[in-house]
Order: sequence, then C-alpha cells, then structure tokens
Amino acid sequence: MEERVGLWLHGLLQRIAPDGFAEAAVPLPERAAALWFRAFGGDPALAVQGAAARASGHHRGWRQRLAGSGTRAAPAWCDARALRLPARVARYPSAALNRDLYIWLCALAAIDAQLADADDGDWLRRSQLATRAVLAAYPALRARWLRLRDAELVLRLPPAALPPAQRAREQAIREALLAPGSVAALPMAPRPAEPVLLWLHPDPPRIAAGSTDVAPQAARPAPAAAAAERLRRAARRVQPPPRGPGLFQPRAEAILSLADHAPLALQPDQDDSAAGAAEAADDLDSLALAGGAQAAALRMELDLAPAADDDAAAAGPVLLPEWDHHRHQLREARCSVHSVPQPQLPPLPFPPRLQAARRRLRAQFAQAAPPSARRRAQPDGDEIDLDRVVQQRAAGDAPQRLYLDRRARRRDLSCLLLADLSLSTEAAADGARRIIDVIRDGVLLFAQTLAEADERFALYGFSSRGRHDVQWHALKRFEQRYDGAARARVAAIEPGHYTRLGAGLRMATRALRAEGSRERVLLLLSDGKPNDRDVYEGRYGIEDTRQAFLEARRAGLRPFCITVDRQAGDYLPYLFGRHHFALVRDAAELPLRLSVLYAQLVRR
Repeated sequence: MEERVGLWLHGLLQRIAPDGFAEAAVPLPERAAALWFRAFGGDPALAVQGAAARASGHHRGWRQRLAGSGTRAAPAWCDARALRLPARVARYPSAALNRDLYIWLCALAAIDAQLADADDGDWLRRSQLATRAVLAAYPALRARWLRLRDAELVLRLPPAALPPAQRAREQAIREALLAPGSVAALPMAPRPAEPVLLWLHPDPPRIAAGSTDVAPQAARPAPAAAAAERLRRAARRVQPPPRGPGLFQPRAEAILSLADHAPLALQPDQDDSAAGAAEAADDLDSLALAGGAQAAALRMELDLAPAADDDAAAAGPVLLPEWDHHRHQLREARCSVHSVPQPQLPPLPFPPRLQAARRRLRAQFAQAAPPSARRRAQPDGDEIDLDRVVQQRAAGDAPQRLYLDRRARRRDLSCLLLADLSLSTEAAADGARRIIDVIRDGVLLFAQTLAEADERFALYGFSSRGRHDVQWHALKRFEQRYDGAARARVAAIEPGHYTRLGAGLRMATRALRAEGSRERVLLLLSDGKPNDRDVYEGRYGIEDTRQAFLEARRAGLRPFCITVDRQAGDYLPYLFGRHHFALVRDAAELPLRLSVLYAQLVRR
C-alpha cells in the first residue's frame, strides 16, 4: 500500500511540476549538429558531444521543490576539443522547438568563438553580443529565435515569484532576451540565476590546473543494455581503497545516497554493476576515479586531468616528432615507439570460413590485374615466335628457336596496411563478433588476396599508452613471406590501449619511404579518431593526425583511411580530405570491402 501511495504521489507531483516535456524530447543529433556548426562557420576540427546535466543551484518554485524537479540543467559550451550540447532537450512542449534549440546553439557557438577579443568576463554582455551577431549574420534565424525566446519566457519563473534578492537579476535577463544589447550588467544575487538554455554556459567546466587538455580514462565499451548517450562527465582521481570491502557488499544505487566519495570498491560479481553505475553516474556532478579497480562494462568519457606519471620520461628505440597544436610547431623526438617482438606461434592455415570470399576476391583481382607483357625473341616462352622465324629465313640466317614470353606484368607498387589495435576495437560489430574479430578476418583475407596476386605488401598494427609508449606490431614486413606464421600473428592480435594516430602514421611513413617502388600506398584501418591518456584527445590529436597525414603525402605516399565508425563522417574529411577515406557502415562487410577498396585504389 505504501509503495502504491508513493508512486501515485510522485506521479501527481510530476504532473504539477514536470521536469521538462518528455513526450517532445529530442536527442542530440550529433551528425546534423556537426554539419550545422560548420555551416555557421564553426571550427571544423571540433567534434560535437553530449554534455551531462549538472546541478544548477538556482531558486525553484514550490511545485518544483515538492516534485524534486528542475534541479539540473545542461547549458551548451565550446572548448578546445568539442562543442558540448545537451544530450537531450525536453525544455519546450514542441519537438520542433527543441530541435530548433540545437540549430540556434550551433549558430551561437560558431559566432561566439569569433568574438574572443570582445570577452571581458561578463556573461550577460557576451551573450547579448553573440545573439545580435547571429541575427545580423543569419536573418533567416530570426523567426526561430523569436519562437524560442517567447517559449523560454513563458517557462521561466516570473520575477514576482522570486525572493527580492533574485528579482532584479531575473528582470535583467528577461530584458536582455527581449532586446539583446539593452542591459549593461547583471545585478548581483546570492544564488545563481535560472539557466538560460538559449545562451552558452556562464561558467563552463575548466580543466585542472597544470593540464593543457583532458583525456578519457580507459574503459570497455558498454553492452547494449547500458546507456546509449555519449556524455562528457567531470571527474577527479582519488586514492584506491586501502583494504577490502569488509562485511557488506555495496550496490551501485547506493551511490545516490553519498554526498562525497567513500572508499568502497565495486565488486565484479554484482549483477547490476553496469546498469546501476550508469544510472547512478547520471545523478552525480563529479565522478571519483581510483586506480587498481577492476573495469566495469561501462564506457564513459571523462574530463580528467592526466595522471602524474603520464609524462614520465621513458627511453624508446624510435623517436618521432609530434605536432603541438598549442605551440603551433613540430616538436622533435616527442614520441617513443617500441617495436613489439614477433611472437613464435605455430603456423596457421587459411580459415575455412573465409574460403568463399577468397575465391570471389581472387576472380575480381584477376580482372583488375595489369595487362600481360609480351616479349619477342626469347630463348624460352609460351609459344614459338613465328614472325622472327620468317624474318630469319627471309634474311638467309641460320634458323634459331625463338619464343614469345607472355608473362604477367607486376605492378611497381608497395602497400602497407596499418591496423588500429586500440581498445575501441573491442566494441561489438554484430550480434556475435567484435570489431577486432572483423579486423582479423579483413586482414587475413586482404593479405591472402595480395599474396596470390603477387603484390608487395606489409602488415603492421599499433596502439599507445601515452607518448612514451607507442607499441608497434610487425605482423608481416615487406621482406617476409606471407605464410602460416604470418597468418598466426594476424590471428593473435588483440585490442590494446589508445590511438595515437600521428605516431602510427609517421612510423608507417618511415617504413614505406624505404621502398623503392614507383607507387606506395598506405592503408589505415581505424576508427579515425585519435585519443590517448594524456593531452592527445580532441583538438590536439586531430591536428597532429592531420599533420602526419600531410607529411605522408609530401613524402610521395598515397595514404587512405578505411573506417567502420559510423560517426567518422563528421571529422574524417578534415583529417584526411574528402577523397582519401572510405566509411564502411556495416562492420561485418569489412573483410570483403577492404580488398575491393584496395583494388579500386590502385586502379586510379
């Protein structure tokens, strides 16, 4: 009975003071938002990501206080790595209005970035200036702005319903919305104002002091039952628990009752660890992360300062430069690349499950093979050279047995396939296989096809753990035969750590430049999104990858990226150029598409 009464009361309060309009909610359209942002003049190197809602601390009406609603908001902001937009908008009663809010915020963020010189630290003046600039640059947005503004004014608490200390501030915000540029300053008040979702964040999250960027903590991809929204969450590092969990086993939902971090280890035998942790994380403003704990099946992107030992000096056999986006210069000997010894494994035959695809690709490659070269008057060959025999007899020379040699012409080409072996490849590709399983099949089929076509090729893989630990896996070098031992090395690859794409591309460029072939093709098999545990995620890694790609092209190579990331279409054109990448939307098709794409590429 108590439970029924509680549920009835909760439903009644939610109807009295709903926390948004759930029936009109619109999830963040990441790809569309990226297009809008760039169309309005936004930085093409920035990604678009969902921002987690945080406690706002503003004054709420009595209905909201009874219902426990209106406590959290997700204003948009833009930093050096991404445009952060609300992961879900249910602010207005119409889905069209909620979608219009995303369009307006993309335009506002793009224009606001161009007003850096006008930033004097006053949020109200900056917001009014940006609003006027958007309306002046894009008059067609005025109708959307007026609809959003009127809907926002209706939903906000009127000044008369606020405490006296808050009224002047709310009145100033309303005047600034009605006539942008008419309010000079925001009156002081003891509590924050109600968030204005039509403007950017008044105080966006900052990165910890001493860090120039942030990086995500390693985490395994979430299962299908886990939260699908990709949010950026604030995080901090703490010391791990000094001892075991004690006499009781904490559950994930218990986090909701904790006001601060408590050293309780999440045990791997909890059935609800992933779902419960995801649900609890949505209600926390900051996540505490301790080392030494077992990873849960939960993927989170965290605003986390690098660990103290991430930049520790370490010697490496190969030192490579790296483009420093913050300094706008190429820093020499910045990355250390460690070659992983080739394991001694028993030879592996070609997998029977790929035989049908192998026969199909063999026929396709035979049609795309270069034309045969016919050489006359050879001491041996396929048939007698009758023309030369007739010429000898007509000239009265002694007859000689001369032949026509019709040998297939071999391409003067070397190809290096570079596979991304980062942790993201452990994500599910279909119901039964992971992306790393699809990559294995693709590399096995690709290598077998090229070996039977007598192409010259090499196979490498890479992953990283910071700039001093880039791991380089030589699966097959150019001078090595492709045999059962090479197949065994390919079949043994497993997901590694992070994706320092710039270092991987530069290492592949070094190996391919040593080839004397007329054409040299560098195929990169990756999700195309650089990241690492230090400063490398976001703008820094994107700019370094782009510079490494340009270096490969200046060296006379033909680099080309093949990706299975469905979100890659948003940033790959900036990284590699519009005609230097291919997106395989169905990861299960990668084994066949990889070889076909190579055949199309070398025919150009």
